[in-house]
Formats: sequence, C-alpha cells, structure tokens
Amino acid sequence: MTRNVILVPAGKTSGIYTAALGLVKALNNHNVKAALFTPFANCKNAKCIATAISKCCAAKAIAQGQESEVLEKIVGNYNQLKDSGNYDVIIIEGVCQAPFDKDDMNAKICHAFDADIITLVNGACSCAKKAIDATLQYFGNAGKNKVLGSILLNANAPVDAKGNIKLVLSGCSECNCKSAATCDASDKGGIENFLSKVQFDKQYYAPRAKDIASYIDAQIVSGDENKRAYKVTFSNTEANDKQLLISAQAVDNTKAAIVILTDGADCKVENATVLKTDKSAWQVAQALASMDAILNADDEETKSYIEENASKDIEDSLVNLIKDYDANKTVLMSPAAFRYKLTQLARAAHKKIALPEGDEPRTVAAAAKVAEQDIAIPVLFGNKDKILAVAKEQGVTLNDKVEFVDPEAVRANYVDRLVELRKAKGMTPEMAIQMLQDNVALATMMIEANELDGLVSGAVHTTANTIRPPLQIIKTAKNAKLVSAIFFMLMPEQVYVYGDCALNIDPDAEQLSEIAIQSADTAKAFGIDPKVAMVTYSTMNSGKGADVDLMREATELVRQKRPDIAVDGPLQYDAAVMPNVAAQKAPNSPVAGKATVFIFPSLSTGNTVYKAVQRSANLVSIGPMLQGMRKPVNDLSRGALVDDIIYSIAVTAIEDTRNNAYCKFELDFVR
Repeated sequence: MTRNVILVPAGKTSGIYTAALGLVKALNNHNVKAALFTPFANCKNAKCIATAISKCCAAKAIAQGQESEVLEKIVGNYNQLKDSGNYDVIIIEGVCQAPFDKDDMNAKICHAFDADIITLVNGACSCAKKAIDATLQYFGNAGKNKVLGSILLNANAPVDAKGNIKLVLSGCSECNCKSAATCDASDKGGIENFLSKVQFDKQYYAPRAKDIASYIDAQIVSGDENKRAYKVTFSNTEANDKQLLISAQAVDNTKAAIVILTDGADCKVENATVLKTDKSAWQVAQALASMDAILNADDEETKSYIEENASKDIEDSLVNLIKDYDANKTVLMSPAAFRYKLTQLARAAHKKIALPEGDEPRTVAAAAKVAEQDIAIPVLFGNKDKILAVAKEQGVTLNDKVEFVDPEAVRANYVDRLVELRKAKGMTPEMAIQMLQDNVALATMMIEANELDGLVSGAVHTTANTIRPPLQIIKTAKNAKLVSAIFFMLMPEQVYVYGDCALNIDPDAEQLSEIAIQSADTAKAFGIDPKVAMVTYSTMNSGKGADVDLMREATELVRQKRPDIAVDGPLQYDAAVMPNVAAQKAPNSPVAGKATVFIFPSLSTGNTVYKAVQRSANLVSIGPMLQGMRKPVNDLSRGALVDDIIYSIAVTAIEDTRNNAYCKFELDFVR
C-alpha cells in the first residue's frame, strides 16, 4: 500500500518545492521508492498541463462552484502517477501561494489522499509556531493525529532590511548573513525540534535569462538564454559574472552575466546575455524585487542540483519515520476519491439509467451533467419538448447522449408482459394499462425487459411510490432476505455508510443483522473498509433499554453469520467515530473510534440522523441506495440536490455491473 505524505506550508513560505525534491531523492537513496505529486501547475498562460491543473483554472472553477470537480481532477492526476509505478511513498507538494484559500485547499487535498502531514516554515520563532497552529486548524479532527512534524526551509537564508527572507537575486555570495532561522533571545515559544533543516543555496533560486525575460515581459536580443544571475547591480564597475546589470544606457563592455537595458536602450554586449524592455530601470528593479522563487518546469539543471544537494539535508530519522509505515492501517475513503471512483467505474459500465421524473428541473440538470461527463446514458421519461423547455430554463444543454422515452408512445408495448408477470395477483389488461400510467412502473417494465439497466427516482415521488413497482416486478435478489436502504454520507474527511434510513421502520434483531451485513458488503464493494457500529444511546453496558438489548442481540447475530465482518455494539455515535471517546468508553473495541458503517435501531433514528447531518453540515449524501434488489433501483430524497442525483445515477450504473459480475467488480474496485 502506498503511503501519502503532504508537505504543508505554514504562513508565508518559500522553498517547498526544494524540500519536496530533496525528500523524494533522500527516500529513493534509502531504497524507498518515492515520487513527487504536484497538484497544481503555475498560472503560466493559465493553461493546465497533463499532470496538474493550473492554479488559475482551479481558482476560476472554484469561483463557479466547481470545487468538487477540481478535487476529482486532482485525484485523477494522482492516480495516473500512482499507477505508473509501484511506489512505497508519494510526497504531495502542498499549495504555497494561490488565488484561492491555500490552507483550505491543502486540507482538502490531505483528506482526499488520507495523507500524513509535514508542515514547513521559514523560521523557528514563535511566529512560525503560531503559523503552524493556524494552518492545522483547517485540517480538523482527522489531521490532529497525522502530523509527523516540521521542516525548516532555507536555514541561513539572506534577509532584507526589513528582515524578510530574500531568495531570488538575493545578493548573498557566501551567506554569512543573519539567519532567518534564528530567534531573538526574548522570543519564547518557538519551534525547538525539526524533522530536518533544508539549507539555503543561492543556486536553488538563481533564475535564467529567459526566466527573467518572461517575468518582466522583456525581449532577449543576444546571448545565452540559459545564463544565470545571483545578484542585481546598477553599477557596471561593480558588476561580475554572477550579477545582473540594470542600465538605462547602452553598455560598451561589462563583466555582468546578464544585462537588462531599460527605457528602450539597445546594444549588443560580448560575453553577456542582453534583455531589452521599454520599462524604466525603477520599474524593472521593483519587479525583480518581488520575483517569486519558482523553479520552471523545463529547468532540469537546477532540479538535478536541488535533488542532489537538498537530499543531503534530509535527516535519516525523517526517512525512517516515513518508511516505518503500518501496512495494515485502515485507509480512509475521502469524498473526492469516492466521487472520482464512482464516475470512473460508471463510465466504464456504460449503462442506461431510467429517470421517470424526466421533466423535474433538478433531474434535467443532473441528466445534462451525467451525459456531458459520460457517467451514464440518462433516459428521461416525458414529453421531449417539455423536457427541453425545462432544460432551457435551467440554463443547461442536453446533448445527443441523452435519450428520451415518450410514455404515451410505448406504454401499450408492456401491457401483455405485465399481465403475465402479475396474473397470480389478479392482474388484468385494464389494470395493467392503469398501472403503466405511472412512469416508475413503465420504467421498471423496461428494466425487466433488459432495455434499461437501472432506475433513479424520488425527487417528486415518495419512497413507497418509487420502490413498490420494482418490488412487484423485478423482485429481490436470489439470496436477499429483505430490501434495505443506505446512504453514502460524504463527510468533509471521509465517506460513511448509514443504514437503514429509508425503508424498514422497526426492524427486529434478525432484520438488523441482515441490514448490517448488506451494508458492510456494499461498503466493501465501493472501496470503504467496513467497520460496522450498531448505534444507539448506550455504549456497551453503560445503559439499559429495549434499543440497547436490540442492538446487542443484532451484533451477536452478525458475528455468528459473518465472523469476517468487524462489528461492535451497542455504541454511541461519539464512541463510534472519536478515538479519544472510544478509548474511554470502549477501549478494546475493534470498531469504536474508527467506524465507517453505522446501523441505526429504527427508521426514525436513521432518517433523522442522516437528514440532520446532511443539512447541518451542507454535505452531499448519495441515496437512498436500495440493497437486495435483483436490478438496481435507487430512491432519492425529495430534497435531493443536483449532485445527489448525479452520484445516485453513477451508483446505480455501478450496481448493475456489480450485480452481473460481483466478484470481479469488487476485486477491481478495491485494488
């Protein structure tokens, strides 16, 4: 299993890429196969590259409410890297500067990959400690136990007159200057111990002529575009071969490596690379003073130099800390990773999913997105012209991958078959015609005829109206003792499974055990490590009552039927999810503090909890997903959001694949 470690800059920090390259190289030098993943590319021309999304693209998408899509793209890029080699460790470069909230984004990337955290700072004083504390607040409960420690960046870096670290064109030749890593004697509460200290080296940040030209929008008129400079000067007499000379006049001769001619001046200088700009010398100087310490992607020379030298600053103890990874650790399934997996598997399944509420606005908007992203083939039931009018009102376009079914035109085709299926219940042609007036029933008959692969409804219909026809026509799966309903709850840090929240009102112990088993199997099939908590108001023997006895009995039945399932109960919700509470209330539990599947004693409890969590936390919930059906039929909450519908369609497409080839699917999914 690959271990993920994210490098998180705290406060205003420079040099994270240097530390990342050094750390990856050090790990590989110690026979730990490691790779570097950079989620975001710099905003050069605001274009994305094959392996990273540009910060500018990301900022625009986030501003348009598409943060989930950004995170899913990041997950996809990560998986490309992971699949390209059998890596022991992937180091994730956190966002240092961005046109969006970098701390919030770093936290979400961390949760997306269930990564351990190393913070990075440019100093050891109390301000650096406060910056780390402020940054880690974004990582929530899941991040508290994931922090490995801190790395000090650019130890002994030069500072300007204001005490700010100066990296690019710093003017530091031997670095015998005030160290940014030191604290005043009066500054208490700083950082005493670092995992490693990456030293400053002027060659890490020395820009090439073409980097400078690009940054200040200047033209290279002569010389080697790859020549570098380490210091700015305005005096030709003081210039040397490590310096950049800024001049408003033509230069006859100079020892400077690079010359920037300002104010439109023009000349050719032997042994120097000459840049030309119409900007004033003052404007150029101001621009270079704020030049970012960014290594361009094509600068392989500097990259190799950093890898070789920065790796020497990485302590063996840090390498061993990362190396000593518990391969049996429970890996959390993050919402971003879950959504990405859903969409990928749904695309591969290529299923036709019936949407009987074809002219319902949220359903139409969801169908447009599903078709656009090729998640499935949405089949909208209703008058096509009316549906297209609704789409126009929603500001969405239904492309040619969307299919339409006009109920008036096809109902008669299924009357005879419905009579045959329900003749034991006294079904007549007249009754069949009446029943098929309901689009859910019509869609169910088309699924029974293998013309469609699954059904999603409930944005308008009640749960009873949605599931009654499938139960009557499609019926339950061969080995299913009941039909139950679960929700995938996409929490900020991981995905949970809640059941039963939609169907079984007052299940007995036997039924609860079946719900728990079904839910655990579903969780596993969708990549979630099932640790089942039988939830009620008491933990173990702390309370008494009918629900406590009920959940205790159900727990024992699950253990008898399926000893392979990690289950415990009764557990209170806090004991099920919080390690510190679990340590007090259920210290020996295999589930407490790390539950992923939650089974509630009644529909009243389950439905109330799911809606309270969803609405209060404003998170996506997918479901209710029906378990135990021969063909996938999934209900929606009537308050369902567009995203809820999209992912319910994806789940339905995957379920059909799972029903047809469960074993192969499960192995492929979890791999």
